[in-house]
Amino acid sequence: MPNPTDVHDPSDGAWLAVRPSATTTAILQDGHDVLEGPLLKASAAEGLTPEALRAAVGLDDPDPRSFVDLVTVAPHPLMTLRGEGDVVTVERTRVPNGSCLWRVDASGERRVLTYYDGPAHGWRNGRGYVDPVEPLGPWARLDGAEYAAAFPADGDTDRVGLVAVSPEPPEGFSWVRPGVSLRYVAVRELEWLEAR
Repeated sequence: MPNPTDVHDPSDGAWLAVRPSATTTAILQDGHDVLEGPLLKASAAEGLTPEALRAAVGLDDPDPRSFVDLVTVAPHPLMTLRGEGDVVTVERTRVPNGSCLWRVDASGERRVLTYYDGPAHGWRNGRGYVDPVEPLGPWARLDGAEYAAAFPADGDTDRVGLVAVSPEPPEGFSWVRPGVSLRYVAVRELEWLEAR
């Protein structure tokens, strides 16, 4: 699997989600893109072993391996983080654009497995994809229609990508995969929807 560092910097993200083995399998095989639960401050994770990383967030992995996988998280304005210190909790949402899935081996070696290229593209290099039809935040309304929304991976919060799942792309949208189209619009044009 090619290393995707030319697209997203895997060191970006102030926080890390420590993933159990089953979640990593769901990401790579099914395109799982849900994020919730404890996040570890990235600076507090330097040099920690897989066992120490699991312990830092209280992860009881029923199938622990000699490695652990981490997802980088760069919060955006619509993401809700609770708590303070080295571990906070994120409310259920979609993985932010540009998040990278890292593997940390028992030796401490780290490598990028894949990156999340937003709800239109999903996890790159993975086998599966999940249409963004579940009302998993953020969602927005434009011209009376509701869409999954995602801020660009570059940290821009003035525009957002809207994702439509439909037989034909709505006006102004372009195909990115069969039945899925994307359009970037200014945030000021949108009505943000409450998480459902």
